[in-house]
Amino acid sequence: MLLGRLKQCCRLQKFMRMISTNHENLYTLCRHLGISKDKAHYIMLKQPYITKFCEEDIQSMVKTIYDLGYPKDILIDYPNLFYMLPVTLKNRYKILEECGFNEVTPQLLLSYLNVMKQKTVGELRNHGLIPQFFNMENRLASCMTQWPTSLTTLIYGDVNLLTLHSLRLKIIQRYLELVIDLTEDEFLRGLKTYPTLQHRPLKAINETLVILQSKVAMPKYKIKSNLYLIHADPDNLMQILFKLRELGGIDIKDVIRMYPKLAAKNYSTLQEIKDILKKHGIGPEAQSRCFQVFTLSPKTVDERIIHAKTTPEFSIYINHPRFLKMILYNKTVLKRIINLKNQNKNCLSLNVLSGCSVRYESFEKAPGDRLGKGKDLVFAISQVLGSGFSTKNIRNRLRKHPFWINIPLIEVKYVCDKLTKSFSPQDIYNNISVLLYPWNKIRKTIEAIYKVDTLNGHYFNGHVDLNKLNKSQQLSLVVYMIEKEHYFSGNGVWTDNQQKNIVNLESKPTSKLKKL
Repeated sequence: MLLGRLKQCCRLQKFMRMISTNHENLYTLCRHLGISKDKAHYIMLKQPYITKFCEEDIQSMVKTIYDLGYPKDILIDYPNLFYMLPVTLKNRYKILEECGFNEVTPQLLLSYLNVMKQKTVGELRNHGLIPQFFNMENRLASCMTQWPTSLTTLIYGDVNLLTLHSLRLKIIQRYLELVIDLTEDEFLRGLKTYPTLQHRPLKAINETLVILQSKVAMPKYKIKSNLYLIHADPDNLMQILFKLRELGGIDIKDVIRMYPKLAAKNYSTLQEIKDILKKHGIGPEAQSRCFQVFTLSPKTVDERIIHAKTTPEFSIYINHPRFLKMILYNKTVLKRIINLKNQNKNCLSLNVLSGCSVRYESFEKAPGDRLGKGKDLVFAISQVLGSGFSTKNIRNRLRKHPFWINIPLIEVKYVCDKLTKSFSPQDIYNNISVLLYPWNKIRKTIEAIYKVDTLNGHYFNGHVDLNKLNKSQQLSLVVYMIEKEHYFSGNGVWTDNQQKNIVNLESKPTSKLKKL
């Protein structure tokens, strides 16, 4: 007995400590429910899970209660309602309303599953919860439109012996059979995959299907293969269609037909992600290449883009049309970067990092270290040089160097950024092969050419007047001086100690990747 009391006291102390650390929730309850601190303390003590709620959760629940027509005191008298999500509360209320209950009380909402699955229609009539004399089958069927025939012969036997749950399922099954040609096996398989489908209000199912078929022009086969679409809230879907209007420069209806999952996303979430992408300068073209990024949370998208901008392996692709693939498959990309670097493979391309596993495994097992097709390399250089230089011409000039495909993109981008501080894009383009060389070699050579005595003594027999050399000629001289040491074989692109072009970047990408 004493031990039991001690345990009870320990639990009470634990709850009190938990509550003491959540003063914010305490004041939130007082503010939104209009109750005293002592009353809020009591509710949180009785229902400790409320301490985990944020103000938005409490505010959303209070708003839902108001929208359903209940006074705020309901949450004080029935704090168990906080257990339910606002959307669950709404669905239960609407279903009970559709079934003709005389009054939808908070107690009915809490005992919803027992009432729907355990009590027959006859028992509910006898208890006075639903009217004695009305056709339950026709009442439920009236929630649906597009019925081609009457439903009076759908249910065989006495309806009073069925539960409301089983009766609703029969109505839903028949409706989906008529509207989208759903077979019994497909319906049962859909219920198993999406069990909450059975707890959707009939009017919501009807309105959603009407919108999908008439507004979005979604074909039947696509709705059948994506039955989660029936979960979509019709009001939210209308907001997406008429407020969002487009994603990635493409009509939102076309986007939903291509990616049905977006129809089930919250409108405000889609709009927030759209604003985040705009804030980070990611345009419509990149969005249209990866609409799946809108299935993530706004916070995740924002955090991943911020990390990408501060990580060299990601930042080089920030303006690439397929950059959002790296945001979508962020964890996979990070894992692949680390694995390849551990194998001394540094020539990474976007296709390898964010592509299918077959392409990645093929690259991982291939001997040596080289880019796939060099598209990413050409794109990165063209982004730095500007639109005045075609990618075709850049590629043709780069290909003249025997090892152009073997230089890591991150190092080429680093050299390119360094050179643009002192040389014009035209100067770099005229000597584009200089981008393939290590920055340390380029920097030392640039310093050397300004030492006239060293320059003439080691490289030329005559005097060289640097004042007569323009910037482009200086870069040509840099390449000449580096390659002269290697008999113009192209081996100047490699460092002496590692046989590869490894740049000492100001920030270490590997450490940043581990932090992510």
